[in-house]
Amino acid sequence: MTGNYVQKVEVALRSGARRDQILGIVLQLMGLGLIPVAVFFSYWIFFAAAAALAGGILLTQRFYSLPKEFGYAFTENKLIVSKVNIAGRGRRMLEIAFSDVSAFTVFYDIVTERDILVADNTPDLKAMTFRVGGEEYRLLFAPDEYLCALLGERLRRQKSACAESGGKK
Repeated sequence: MTGNYVQKVEVALRSGARRDQILGIVLQLMGLGLIPVAVFFSYWIFFAAAAALAGGILLTQRFYSLPKEFGYAFTENKLIVSKVNIAGRGRRMLEIAFSDVSAFTVFYDIVTERDILVADNTPDLKAMTFRVGGEEYRLLFAPDEYLCALLGERLRRQKSACAESGGKK
């Protein structure tokens, strides 16, 4: 097997995402249209224009920051999770050292506030439990079979090395 592997998973848009985008654009245009009205009639209309512009910008920004795809990069010592949004900008979300991982199982539970969901909510989700700063988190993701095999083999090797050293990492 290889020491490095990258998998990309595309994510579907949530149900109201396009509505947010369209409403955001309409609010921005309405805010811009209110500026000439405010100049000629009343300066109080500037507050309505500012509110419409701010709401439109907020909704549009929320739409463009939605995830389009997630990437899982397996290296020898860690799993790196990254996100690419609709605007095409990518950023690294997590770096999980395999020494911090306590479990890698099939996800069969409910999503809680301590869970990090980086895939669509599909039936083939896997859960990786890890500790960071004394707190325990669960990464819920959808690795393919090859990445599952790589993770399983790496974690088994780590557990056997830990057992041979007397339980110390």
